[in-house]
Amino acid sequence: MDKNKRNSVIRYLVLFIVFVIVAGLLYYFFTSASEVEYTAPVSPVVTIKPERRIIDEGISVTGYIEPEAMIPVVPFVSGTVEQYNIEAGDTIGKGDVIAVIDKRPYELQLKQAEAQVKGLEAAFGRVSALRESGGATAQDYDTLSAQLDAARAQLELAELQLSYADVTAPVSGTVIQSLSSEGSIGSSENPMAIIADLDNLVVNMKLGEKYFHTISENREGLSVTVSSPDGYTSPAEIISVAPFVDPTSKTFLVKVKLEEPEGFVPGMFIRAEVVWKSDEYLTLPLTVRKLDGSVYALSEDSNTAEYIDIESLAEDTSYFAIPDSYEGRDFIIRGQNGLLPGEKVRVTGVER
Repeated sequence: MDKNKRNSVIRYLVLFIVFVIVAGLLYYFFTSASEVEYTAPVSPVVTIKPERRIIDEGISVTGYIEPEAMIPVVPFVSGTVEQYNIEAGDTIGKGDVIAVIDKRPYELQLKQAEAQVKGLEAAFGRVSALRESGGATAQDYDTLSAQLDAARAQLELAELQLSYADVTAPVSGTVIQSLSSEGSIGSSENPMAIIADLDNLVVNMKLGEKYFHTISENREGLSVTVSSPDGYTSPAEIISVAPFVDPTSKTFLVKVKLEEPEGFVPGMFIRAEVVWKSDEYLTLPLTVRKLDGSVYALSEDSNTAEYIDIESLAEDTSYFAIPDSYEGRDFIIRGQNGLLPGEKVRVTGVER
């Protein structure tokens, strides 16, 4: 065997020996390594027991305060406004003079009417005397009598128009808009002020059509409470319920009147709570529900989370009612969002 061939055999032999050693080491490593077991982490949770409380079934809607009636003050005669006695916010009584329109044209009309009546009365007196003596015909008498009646009616009209120059408030209330001023022109086409009774305030609420029958059929038992953002509250009486649903907005109108209007003003934003049923239930906070609406409680061994397909009997803005059969159970109120049915849990606290 020559030298090159012998060297080649030695190299192969060395490689084989190295391979055998590496294979042996790997076999020893994998067969001697201890088996590692995976232990799933235990989720920490906080629990709560259901409690009995009153739940008001109803709906919350928003709206605006309005006067029950807004009365425009319109002058019955035209002319220059010589006096304007009010400002927005003034409280006035029925019959108070809020403005005076230039009276001179109407005073002249009154004098003309008075003079005409006096002249016709004198003429009528002479004709009446002549008729008795046969010096005047019945036609003369009837004609003058009709003219006198017309003149007297004209006199009454002149007196009425002169009285209308003093523009008075038709109702008592508060001036919410003053729409004129001294020197402006008053006419029956433009109101001079808007008056509202702030002791009679209403809210026109628009409710969705799905509540139409509930509201209509339970009108006598409804309870309405109106509240403002700055803390004023008042019970409200239902004045009317619209007999139809607006096909465009799919809503119907419910009008309520505030029973304690102090603190409320027209235009104020409010929230109204309409309640048609109030009863005591076994309840849980709405926060018990997961984001998908499911509910979890502790299982009987208290080590795992149990999914419960629970029926909500009623609910308000904070709580929902559950069947009495769940009384005493521990429901998960915190830590539930990442849970799966049967997952192990660890109770870290109890909410009361």
